[in-house]
Amino acid sequence: AAESIAQNVEQRFLEKATDATYNSAGTPGSNNFTVADVLAGKTTLDRNLAPRGNRSFLLNSASGADAVDARKGLFQDSTEIAEQYRMGMVGRADGFDWYENELLNTHTNGNDVTGVTKNGASTEGDSTLAVSGLTATTGTVTKGTVITIADVNKVHPITKVSYGVPQQFVVTADATADGSGNATLSISPSLYAGSNGLQNIDALPANTAAITFVGTADEAFAQPLQYHKSAFKMVSVPLVMPQNAEFAGQETVDGITVSVVRDWDILQRRMVTSLDFLGGLSAVRPEWACKLPA
Repeated sequence: AAESIAQNVEQRFLEKATDATYNSAGTPGSNNFTVADVLAGKTTLDRNLAPRGNRSFLLNSASGADAVDARKGLFQDSTEIAEQYRMGMVGRADGFDWYENELLNTHTNGNDVTGVTKNGASTEGDSTLAVSGLTATTGTVTKGTVITIADVNKVHPITKVSYGVPQQFVVTADATADGSGNATLSISPSLYAGSNGLQNIDALPANTAAITFVGTADEAFAQPLQYHKSAFKMVSVPLVMPQNAEFAGQETVDGITVSVVRDWDILQRRMVTSLDFLGGLSAVRPEWACKLPA
């Protein structure tokens, strides 16, 4: 029962983390995981000023096998290459500690990813994006989809000088086109092009600007995640406990609180044991994370 709770909570939190991450590197379906692919994600974290230490790369076992195969001919630290040979896993490479996890979220794109354009003007601070060019009434864009907008580039977080590379955005809620093929996408991060501390792009989207999607229509792909440990924060809280149950207790270990209550069910005439967890996850610095879709 405890294992079931742990797996359920971990899967939900990983889904929240990947859905909140708007940076993406590599190509869905390629399954390369070459040094260049992994370093593209590292570059993204570097450009967003993520600290160099405490960086992790989380991927499933199939992606891990592809990564080991892609690196089998490289010269590496002898200790790490021995670990790779013995365990079939990459230990630490390219600035990340590598871990395998079978609970990573699989994302499926909507059915419309081509011919989509910006519809109308944007204003400072917008967290929505009006688009057109979707299939009338049936065109969909799914939560977690990563997009870029033509001529909207990311800037250095401090100097605000343009990097000259597209700023990426993640869709934060499912959207379906209306009868005219229009829809309003909720996006993260919000649009800030003004000369203030919030600026994250060098220009607001222009009317009819082309929208580019990561991945193809209806494509499903795993989402290995590169991140700094401070990109996400998890919290769990103690629960109110009964006073007269046969047994009631809760413990907090490594910041995770689980309660156990055992008592008599008078309706079913049986003993019932309940294990409960209350918590949540927040992407406090999503710019310090990057998806490397597989």
